[in-house]
Amino acid sequence: MYSPQKILLLDDNRDLLQIVQIILKGQGYETILASSIEEAMLKIKVHKPVLILMDVCLSEGDGYTFCNQIKNDPETSSIRVIMMSGDDCNQKMITYSHADDFMQKPFDYNDLLTRVQQHFNYAQQKISA
Repeated sequence: MYSPQKILLLDDNRDLLQIVQIILKGQGYETILASSIEEAMLKIKVHKPVLILMDVCLSEGDGYTFCNQIKNDPETSSIRVIMMSGDDCNQKMITYSHADDFMQKPFDYNDLLTRVQQHFNYAQQKISA
C-alpha cells in the first residue's frame, strides 16, 4: 500500500529539490528527497510514495529509462510520475517512459501544486474504486 500525501522528489540539483520540498511541505505533503536513481530506488521501497517528481536528465542516468522501469514493475506501476526538464523533450521519449505528466522547467509553482493535487486525486480514485 502506498502512503497518502507522500511525494518522492528526484533531481540532481539539490537547490531545486529544497525549493520544491518547501513549497510542497507548505501545502501539507510529505516529501522524500533523492539525488540519484539508486537512492530513489531504495527510498521508493521504504517510503512507498504515491507520486514521484523526477528530472529527465540525471548525472548518473536517464530519467526516461528509470520511469519506464517504475511503470513496468508490478510493485511500482501504480505510482504516478511527473517528469520535469529544462530541455525540450521528445514526445516519443515521454511516451516510452510511460510518465503520467511532463512539466517544462522552469515551471510555475501554482501549476506544480495544481498538477500534484490532480495526480493525488487520481490516485485516490483508483484506491477507492
